[in-house]
Amino acid sequence: MNVKSILSRLRSGDVHYVFGRFRAFRISYSRIRRFRETGFRVSPEISGRQQTLFPDIDVDQAVRTIRDDAVFLAIRLPATIVREIDAFCRSTPLFARHDPDGPTFFHHDVIRGHTPDGRPTPTGSIRDPMSCGAVRAIVEDPGLRAIARNYLGYEPHTDAPILYWSLASDFTDEERRSLEQVAIDYHYDVGGFNFVYASFYILDTDRYSGAHVMMRKSHKRKSLRMLFGSAIASESLVHQRFGRENELVIEGPAGTGFIQDAACYHRGSPPTHADRLMLQIRFR
Repeated sequence: MNVKSILSRLRSGDVHYVFGRFRAFRISYSRIRRFRETGFRVSPEISGRQQTLFPDIDVDQAVRTIRDDAVFLAIRLPATIVREIDAFCRSTPLFARHDPDGPTFFHHDVIRGHTPDGRPTPTGSIRDPMSCGAVRAIVEDPGLRAIARNYLGYEPHTDAPILYWSLASDFTDEERRSLEQVAIDYHYDVGGFNFVYASFYILDTDRYSGAHVMMRKSHKRKSLRMLFGSAIASESLVHQRFGRENELVIEGPAGTGFIQDAACYHRGSPPTHADRLMLQIRFR
């Protein structure tokens, strides 16, 4: 990102892309939001709507861990919730991310990343995840919101959740990039001034079925090259800056969840052996 690119982004109104990458700006944004909310109290509709699905989580510990490492891992969905979302996603029409207005299809129609009519389809997304009661319960969960609120420092807004399949295939990396599969290259998010994601695997997931990969502590200490250049970086550059020992491949059984400051470097593993089904919620 050079001066010309910065000016172009500002003229187009894309201020998030320009300023959201700077930690100092994000901290200032949090303080402004908190100041504006002085005297604000969480309404009974929010705080008392339901019991948390995660009663064993220490909110303060979770926040400290995200501040230090950019991720909190000790979170798991109840099996009943996982089964409900799994069944919902197998019976609901999907659309391809790279072709949102194209023909819909069902999960069981896809073979090695292709629909029956031959279209390459590395992902299949649910158009209305909130029509699933189990998804609504997670999005509205008071424990999850407490972690996001305490980490961000203000009462967060919640974007519409993203619920999608990453479909196992034999696509090359270049084909995956052109078809807009989950980003397989290291990058950090710049689509907002401040945010934190809660993500959940709905199926057993490992490095051969699309496991999320990230660099611990990379939400801080980025080099000037990383801050003023592209948000995408090579694996070698990320390893050199933050240490290969900080690379984390998040694998786990169905229900495995993690809460992440997506200002860290992260990427998705290309699924080759099995599909990944994932729910993502952004608090901002």
